[in-house]
Formats: sequence, C-alpha cells, structure tokens
Amino acid sequence: MTNVAVLGAGAFGTALAIHSHSLGHRTRVWAFDKGLPEEVAEKGENKPYLPGFTVPPDMQFTNDMAEALEGANLVMLAVPSGFMRSVTKQAAPHIPRDSLITSTAKGIEQDSLAMMSEVIAETLPDHASHATYLSGPSFAKDLASRLPADVSLAAADIETARGVQEILHSPLLRVYASDDVIGVQLGGALKNVIAVACGAAFGLGMGASALAAVMTRGLAELARLGVALGANPLTFLGLAGVGDLTLTCHGELSRNRQLGVQLASGRTAQEVVSSQKAVAEGYRTAAAVHALSERTGVEMPISEAVYLVCHQGASIRDEATRLMTRPRKDELAGIFHPKG
Repeated sequence: MTNVAVLGAGAFGTALAIHSHSLGHRTRVWAFDKGLPEEVAEKGENKPYLPGFTVPPDMQFTNDMAEALEGANLVMLAVPSGFMRSVTKQAAPHIPRDSLITSTAKGIEQDSLAMMSEVIAETLPDHASHATYLSGPSFAKDLASRLPADVSLAAADIETARGVQEILHSPLLRVYASDDVIGVQLGGALKNVIAVACGAAFGLGMGASALAAVMTRGLAELARLGVALGANPLTFLGLAGVGDLTLTCHGELSRNRQLGVQLASGRTAQEVVSSQKAVAEGYRTAAAVHALSERTGVEMPISEAVYLVCHQGASIRDEATRLMTRPRKDELAGIFHPKG
C-alpha cells in the first residue's frame, strides 16, 4: 500500500486526497485550520472548502504535521504559492528521505519571484531532485465528482514524473509525464492572470469574440515569458498551457475569472480578495508577472493591465481601451519574441 500525505486541506487538496483514497492508497491530510479535522470527522465532509462531497471515514485529517507525514511515500503540497515556503519549512524535518514530492501550487512567490521548484530547492534540498509539479485543467469539484480530467506532471528527470504518474494515474485522472518543469509551472501560474482579464471582459459585456481574443493573446504572452525563462514552447500548447488556460478563462467555477467579473462590476481587487476564503492566485501572481516582465524585457500588455487594475487602482475600462488602441502588430512575429 502506498502512503500519501496531502499538505493542504483546501478544495483541491481535499479532492486529490479523495482521488488518492479511491485508488487504494492510505491517505492522510494535514490541515492548517484548527478544528477542521474534528469537523470533517463529525460531518463526513470538508464543508468550509469542498461541501457536498463525502470524505471516507478512514481518510484522516490532522493538524499534526508529523502525524500526516509519517511513512509517506508521496507528499502532495496542495497549498497556495504564498504559503509554500512556510509549509515546506515546517514539513522538512518530518518528510521521509525517500519520499516523492508533488507540488500543485499555481503561482509565483511575490517577493522573490521564485517558482515553486526554486522554493522547494531551498526549503527541501534533500528532496528537490525527486520533486514533481502538477498542473492542468482540473477543477476540484470535477475531480471530487469523479469526472474525467487530464493533467501534466513535470520533473527534471522524467522518470521521477513517471514514478508519481504510476501512483496517481487512473481512468478518471490521466496523468501525462513531462520534463519541462519551468513550462508546466509557468503555465499553471500565468493562466490565472489571463483568467482575471477574461472575467473582466465578460463582466464588461465585451462579447465572445473579445473573450477569445484575450485568451489567445494571453497565451502568446505566456509563451513569450516561458521561452525567455527556458521553457519548451510546445508545453504551452498542452494541458499546462492552453488546456488549463481554457478551463480557467471559461469555467464558472474559476476564482480568477470571478475576480475579473467582480472588478468589472466596480469592486476593487482588495475588496474581492478579502471577502474570499479560497485564494484567487491571479491577484498575487499579477504583481510577480509584472516584475518578471520588467526583469526579462518581455512585453505582456494584458498581464500588465491586470496588474495595474489590481495593484495600482487603474480603471478597468481605461485599460481595456488602452489594449485595443495599441500600435498595429504582426501576429506571429511576436509570439516567441520579447516585443509582442
């Protein structure tokens, strides 16, 4: 029997734990929220984060990190990117030396601009060589509902990814192995920013054509930055790129899309984010992408507009006008060149 520890009892962590348990793995979940393990045990569901889905009685939730990690063969880090550093530091003394690691966080650390692979290299140096990074179109509710989904799982050594693939792959969750750690992480992070823009376009009533244009040109920005940072451009045509982008920009369950819709209604980003229990990663990631764009010289006008609205108080309508009145461009000439 494989022992799986899921660190993070949010919607996606809980859904992954339910999936893992359904495959016959012994699965334990570490929860940050005090009292949540007792509530889950009593009610048989994680009502604050994933209501309506039964948590098996033998799937343990705990606030004790050491207890959750004892004997773990696979440790899944299902925490927001802003908490990855603190959680992995806390977990480090308790993770068995031969454990595989999988990060599901879709974001960039705001202060350091580090991807999760860089954070894990610093906080879990003994495990960094067998760490993997999961991304792709996979809403927590779909996974918990046992609806089919496909995801990408990357590791520096693709054999490591295949090892985790063997543990998580099923007829309902197809896991594709990859060796593009940078591309898979960037796809998962940047699509959240573009989803905010798509939600805003929808909320402003701009129509389906504009929504498709924002998503497509957002994909071009994602690819340009990815290439500048060493990613394989083909990754952005796959599950961690266009796949996750499509779901997050169009899916009504997307918190980042909802953030954009709320911005279009006149609310500030701070008002929306402070009212949500779950994290809309696109809000924080927009600031990190702005800094990365400046550092690399990669032009990212849609991402910049999201940053200005979310963090600088810019008018969302003014930014939409600015995007539509930019100088004329050749479409393909800018796809993999910094000046797009």
